[in-house]
This record gives sequence, structure tokens and C-alpha cells, in this order.
Amino acid sequence: MQQPASNENRHQQYRPETTPAAVASLDWEGDWDELAAPAQISQDQSKTWDSGFFAPVSQTASKKPLKINRDLLLYRARLSRNAAFRASSNKEKSRRQKECESTLRRVLAMDPTDGRAYVGLGKLLVQQKRFEEARKLYDDGAAATGGLNEYIWQAWAYLESNQNNVGQARKLYDAALVANNEHAASWHGWGLLEKRQGNFRKARDLWMKGIKATKSRPNSYLYQALALMATELKYTEEARQWFMEGTKTVMGAQSHAIWHAWAGMEASQGDVTVVRYLYRRGLEANPRSRFTYLSWGLFEKQQGSLENARALLKQGHQLNPRDPAILQAWALLEQDNGNSGKARELLEQGSKMDPWHVPIWQAWGVLEFRDGNIETARALFQEGVWADPVSKDVAQVFQAWAVLEAQHGTIQLARELFKCAVKANPQSEISWASWALLEEKEGLYTRANELRSYSLQEQTSVVPPLNLGTQPDDPLITSVFKQIGDWITRVEDGRAKAMSRARPRALQHLKDEDEGFWDTEPERRRAPPVLDLKEAHEYHAKPLTLPKVVDRRNLQKPKSNSRANASR
Repeated sequence: MQQPASNENRHQQYRPETTPAAVASLDWEGDWDELAAPAQISQDQSKTWDSGFFAPVSQTASKKPLKINRDLLLYRARLSRNAAFRASSNKEKSRRQKECESTLRRVLAMDPTDGRAYVGLGKLLVQQKRFEEARKLYDDGAAATGGLNEYIWQAWAYLESNQNNVGQARKLYDAALVANNEHAASWHGWGLLEKRQGNFRKARDLWMKGIKATKSRPNSYLYQALALMATELKYTEEARQWFMEGTKTVMGAQSHAIWHAWAGMEASQGDVTVVRYLYRRGLEANPRSRFTYLSWGLFEKQQGSLENARALLKQGHQLNPRDPAILQAWALLEQDNGNSGKARELLEQGSKMDPWHVPIWQAWGVLEFRDGNIETARALFQEGVWADPVSKDVAQVFQAWAVLEAQHGTIQLARELFKCAVKANPQSEISWASWALLEEKEGLYTRANELRSYSLQEQTSVVPPLNLGTQPDDPLITSVFKQIGDWITRVEDGRAKAMSRARPRALQHLKDEDEGFWDTEPERRRAPPVLDLKEAHEYHAKPLTLPKVVDRRNLQKPKSNSRANASR
């Protein structure tokens, strides 16, 4: 019987011959090509290889480098991707993206079965709008991994969904769930796809099945999706219940997305105290969240708290310098307060950060139009059209440009621009209304009425099924609400015990009046509890203080005795 390998030999079984010297120091600036290249097998070793037995250990190990080498390269690629997002110039952004792509391709060369590299590289290609390359990459990755990597299927399905290939996206999401039924991102993405197609009931069922499948590791995005659907269906209390349930999970408490979505829902209810509390919780979860800074800044602007809005947008820009939406919102705030110079400076900065962001060109052109700089406004509108001529956002540029031409007497050109606007986005009500108003001023009332009729025909809205609620109908799915009593604090009519249990419908001994909570009919649906406002009022009483974010790039290397000084 063969003796077990010694500790030294066992250690060498998993280390290529060329790796110890290169990996020992974990130096990022080392020769990574050496790690990717297989170890050279001597001629003597190749002669002793008997075809009837396995290859020598050193030869088989050299075919696949250590996993730690790939992990380090993937980490380096992620750093390059994040640096590209926060780059201060397009040249720097392009350089960082090339570094990221090169690093990910080296990982694929080291191990063609590493699904992480396929997903990371595919997302990078999608960001650069290299869609066909991304499809080919995902196809190769699915084949290399034997169709068992759910992340590749989900990333591919997301690409097809954004390209409006609904049938293909459904097949890919199904493949992802076959590979791993507990993959929450696939349940979530498939539900969003069905919701966009108007299949509200199908979307709800997918998200509830996802909650059931992932109950060992609850995912807050599934709860958030159901809450947003309830908000869209005007079931505010159900939405609030789903948000509260989602934030009770470990992931949800640390997710800025669910706090941000909840704050948006409460903003429509008009409770300023709750909204500010929820936005603060979102920034505590992620102090760099550009979405939270933008939404909270716009909310403070609507409330008339201009200084708070300016502080939020300013810090959001400092933490996300390449985000044009924050710069645009900040510029519009300055413009509304009569500071056109500052607004112009911010819009120009945003156009340099992201030349393909259509709304910022439109906002800059409108600013110059209002200040009387007509030729400059025309040039900016043209830049906006060139930025992304096939997007729906370009309709806003055409509409503003058409209004400019109409006010300066070039009526025929204004009509052509309005025609381009409604062609880019047939559901743009402001484009149809502005065009109809132009025709009325020209005395063509029949034509104006026709345009308004066309506008009504183009306004398509998805109508959900009658009596559709977001509460579970399946007794098996209702078990996810078994712990709902832990966070219920206020209950109507003293039915806390009945509302906090997800009971099977087979329990006939319960009173008929207690069954109203789970009924799907809006008129019979009982109101769940509301948010306890004690902590929210405590937050509201404090002045606005933004989270402090340490910029690691400006940190200096600590001295050797810094830890001793800190302990004192």
C-alpha cells in the first residue's frame, strides 16, 4: 500500500514550481506573467511519464495556478474598475478600464473555468456598450463551466433583458435557477422582467418563491421589490410592511438601497420626519451612496431647505466626482437661486466627466437659452443629440431646442424638431403638448387637436389585475411571515396576535373577522402596523450632520509609534 505523502510533499502538491518565489511577498507590482505561465517540465520528467498512469505531480499542478493568484488578480481588477468610476478625466477612466480588462483576461488565461472573471469582464464590456463581445463571452463561460455557474447565466440574462430580448432572457433566468435555486439575483431579475412586461402576478409569485427559496439567507432586494410593487399599486401599508420586513434581515439593515427606496415611498406620504430618518439610515449603511445623496438633496430642495440640499449635493459630488446627475441637480439648485455662473460651471464640469449624459447637455442648453445666449444654446443642444441619438432622453433635447426655434420665428425647423422628439419618445407628453401649443399659436386648431389625440393614443400604461395584492396567497409561502410579530409595534383594533402569525387557511377555528388581513381585496385588507416614530423624531431634532468618509488616498503612512500614542 502506498504510504501517505509527507507534510513537505503534500505542501508541494498544490504549489507550482514557479510560484513560491513570486507569491511569497504578494507584491502587486511583481511579474504576473510568470504566474500565468505554466511551469516548464524537464525532458527527463517527460520521458518517465507512463501513459497508463497519471502525470507527475509537478506537471499536473502547473496546468492550473493557485487560486490565490487568481484571487489577487481579481482583486486588482476590482480596484481598477472602482478607480475608473471615480477617475477625474476620461483619459484616466479609459486607462483604468483597459487595466481592468487586461487583468480579467489574464485570469481567464490562467483558469478558463473561473466564472468570476467571465462575469466581471462581461459587465465591463456591457458598460462600454460592447454587447456582442459580452454575449460571446457569456456563451463561452457557460460552456467552460458546464452550465453550472448561476452567476454567468444571470449576468447574461440581465444583458438580454436590457436589450429587450424577453424570450431569451426568460430562458437564461430559468437556466440560472436550475443551476442554483437559491440564487436571489435570478429570482429578483426575472421578477423585474415580468413586471416590465405587465405580468404583475407572475412577478409577485417569482419574488415570493425567491423569498421561500432563500429563507436560509434572506435577501433584502426581494422584499424591496414587493414593497415597490405595493407602492405602485397604491397599497401604502403593505409597502411599509414589506420594507420593515426587509430591513429586519441582516442584509437589509446594511443595504442603502432598501432604505433609499423606503424613503422615496414615505416622501410621497408627506411625513418629513420619517423621510429624513430613512435617508440617514441609508447613508449610515453606505456613506458613499450617490443615489441617496441625490434623492435626499432633491427632497430638501422641495422642502425649501436650500442649505441642506446644497450640503448634501456637494458632499455627494465629492464622494462621486464622475456622477453627472449630482452635478446637474446641484447646477439646477444654483440656477433657481439666481447663481447662473456657478450653475454654468457645474454643468460644464459634468459634461466633461460624462460626455454621453444627455440630460446635462439639455440642462446646460436651457440655461444658456434663458440667459439669451441663443447660438451657444443651439450648439449645446446639438451636443446633446450627438451624445446618445437613439435614447429616449434625447427627446427632452429636441423639445427644448424646438421651443427655442419657435420663439425665434423658425417655425418649420421647430416642427421638425418636435417631430424628432416624439419619434425618439412617443410617450413624451411635454413634446406633444408643446407641439400642439405651437400649432394653436399659428391658428391651426385642427392640427393641434390631432396632436393631442395622438398623444393620448401613445400614452400606454400597464394596468395590474383587479384585486391584486402583494400579500402571499399560498399557505406555504405565508410561513415567511411567522416572525412578523417581532417588529409589529402598533396594531389596529387590538388584533396584534392574529396579524403577526402567518396561519394556514385550513385553520377553520379562527374567527371570520380575523381573515381580513390576508384577503387580497383592497377594501377588506386590514392595515399593518406603521413605523415607530420615536427614533425618527430623535433624528429629526438633531441638525443635519453628514457621515464622515475617510479618503484613503490622502492618508499618510502612520509612524511606528502611532499605535502606542493612540493607546495612551
